[in-house]
Amino acid sequence: MKKCLIAFTILLTAPSACAQVNPELNKLILQSFGYFPRLKELTKSAELSELRIDIAQTNYLPTINGVASYNYVDPVSQTTFPISPTESRLLKFQPNNNYNTGLTLNQLLWDFGKGKAQIDKTKAELLTSRQNIEAAKLQVAAQVVSIYYSLIYLQKASQLQDSVIAAYEKNKQIIEGRIRQGDGLSVDLANIQNSLDQEKIRQTEFKRQHERQAALLNYTTGQPYAVTNVNFDFQTTTSGAPDFSANPDLLSSMQRIEGAKAEGRLAASNRFPTLSLQAGLGFRNGFQPNIDEFRFNYLGGVTLNIPVFQGSRLNLTSSLARKSEELSELSKINTETTLQKDWQSAKIDYEAYEKQIQSAESQIKAAQEAKRLTEVRFNRGVATYLDLVFALTNLQRSLLNQLQYQYQATLAKAELAKLKGIKFWQE
Repeated sequence: MKKCLIAFTILLTAPSACAQVNPELNKLILQSFGYFPRLKELTKSAELSELRIDIAQTNYLPTINGVASYNYVDPVSQTTFPISPTESRLLKFQPNNNYNTGLTLNQLLWDFGKGKAQIDKTKAELLTSRQNIEAAKLQVAAQVVSIYYSLIYLQKASQLQDSVIAAYEKNKQIIEGRIRQGDGLSVDLANIQNSLDQEKIRQTEFKRQHERQAALLNYTTGQPYAVTNVNFDFQTTTSGAPDFSANPDLLSSMQRIEGAKAEGRLAASNRFPTLSLQAGLGFRNGFQPNIDEFRFNYLGGVTLNIPVFQGSRLNLTSSLARKSEELSELSKINTETTLQKDWQSAKIDYEAYEKQIQSAESQIKAAQEAKRLTEVRFNRGVATYLDLVFALTNLQRSLLNQLQYQYQATLAKAELAKLKGIKFWQE
């Protein structure tokens, strides 16, 4: 249990400076926490676990009950005995009308660790519930990050399409002028119109995806929001060996192991006896010589309850607890291997995207220069329309590729931060 508490403390005190988001994205993440139904459900589950701890701790407190009863009994045991040579008296051993009022107290004195094992088990369940909340928060935050930067990507891609369409419109006007002067071909005008229509279709697709992502952001945060940021500015550390000590899924699996161990101790403690105190006081009738008179009375004593035979229940319960612990151990190993695999995949993706961003930068410079020269040659009548379209297409492809690589690299960094369990938002 101590290891479990230490692990939970590590998560709460883990520095958030390893990753950070801009204020706009941070606001959206916090809004999603307050709105997302799954988080509310997990929060209620944690509250139930806290109540279970309080209930388990009450086993060490005394229970006091008030008692009031009335019973009419007939017939009752009675006899007659002589009190003189000529007189006899009726003696009842119980009154017909029986009254009893009072207070009873029960106090557990010794349970050989049963109560402590139950408390440890419920504490482990509480910590697991809290880790589930942290895991859900991390998942929701990562989802908001993905939606947020996809909106930026689609917005920038749509703006790029605007510039491409503007370039085609400009060249279309040039061809139309040449046709009017008798120097151009109508087939060039048809071809550039076809290319222009294709770019407009692509722009419509970008806008459609943007609207869908905006609707998804609305669903996640609970209200519509227009993203104003234009940069892929998610920051996190990507170097060094992976450290999953703050990952809530891993911590949750560790706490499930502690809970299974506590359950095993609880199952073993059911073999031990319990010692409890009973006491009571009150008023009742039925005491000789006047059995109808209400009289004060009290009692006190102890009870030792020793389990002797309960079938195979205790053995089966202990066996179930051991199997549960073994299952939790396997779950922890599976979580570790899965995190390691996902980390390696995300790290490889991020490094590849970074290299592709650098390659795209040089391609863009070359494509921009090629486009400039082609436009000059086209305006002088040296280059053909196909040369111009080819130059524009190369530049557009290079710009879109760089934009997509930046977007994918940002998502890879967010995935690395999520796998490490880094809390990249500020509450």
